[in-house]
Amino acid sequence: MDGKHKQAGAGPRVRGVWRSMVPVGVATMIAFGIAGFVDLVHAHQNADDGERAAKPAAERQSTEPRRFVGVQRDGTALVVRDLRTGGTVGVPVAAPPGRRFQRIASSGEGEYVVASYASRRITFQRLALDKEGRPEGLADIPRAVVPGVSAAWSEMAVHPDGDRIAYVTYQGMTPQVQVVSAKTGQRKMWRTSSPARVASLSWAGDTLNFLYTPARPGATKAAAQMRALNTAGRSGDLRASTPVLKLPSGTGAALSSRDGRTVVAGLTARGQLSLQTYTVQNRQPGKVLWKQSGATSRLVRIVRDHTGKHLLAFGADGRLYADGAPPLRGADLIDVAW
Repeated sequence: MDGKHKQAGAGPRVRGVWRSMVPVGVATMIAFGIAGFVDLVHAHQNADDGERAAKPAAERQSTEPRRFVGVQRDGTALVVRDLRTGGTVGVPVAAPPGRRFQRIASSGEGEYVVASYASRRITFQRLALDKEGRPEGLADIPRAVVPGVSAAWSEMAVHPDGDRIAYVTYQGMTPQVQVVSAKTGQRKMWRTSSPARVASLSWAGDTLNFLYTPARPGATKAAAQMRALNTAGRSGDLRASTPVLKLPSGTGAALSSRDGRTVVAGLTARGQLSLQTYTVQNRQPGKVLWKQSGATSRLVRIVRDHTGKHLLAFGADGRLYADGAPPLRGADLIDVAW
């Protein structure tokens, strides 16, 4: 992961401690939709939240996104697919010349921010879909540039305001959290000198929440901790972030609600995959949103759609899941958004 490091889209080699932290072949995607997330965030305040969260699957599916956008494993193109059938919608969108797509995130209804990488520089583009969900155009975000290495485990989160983009780069095995403005190009960076993985980025106002997992060669994998970074402050040491939750063993990914009061953790245990809510104030588990039997691979990321009401999660078992629908194969993708 130095100057000779191959970019993530081409399938970088992962050495040493990262073999225990990153699935072989780079995470393949599992996706499933869950309605009522915003309601669950306020479950302790609104008595009728349980009723909203328990809507029949058919009703939830009628409101959740029907299509998703995926980044092809080699980084050469973006594809739009139907969540139920796996069929491609429209034609693939090619990466900019000499670059490879890395990550994608929703930035509004039918709009996405895409990260591309080459020569130790991450740049960003906006993808728009038409009313039928077909790719309509790809436009550069000229001022937004993040220097550094984009690794297979790098992650991105776009603020609901559509301006602030958080991206994790790596120097060796040490992460740097960078936040860049799409409008001005102004950039801040927080770094650490300790080997670690920073994952599961999510915005709650000016706060960037993330999972922090120390890398300890020759030792048992440390438990993941959800931490919060105030991005309104100055650039500096990542130790300026504060602990939010210590999540249980088997947690592969997590996501903070937009008000920061609730965390959803993706857990795998004994062949079962589940999304478990936690209340930040008392640090206690809440409702289980969804379970899937027969899923043996851990989650690697959870993202939400532009409304914040639907969740998308993916992992490393090569199957694509939608709640209440047969699984789809997603082995050719490295990231998805809806």
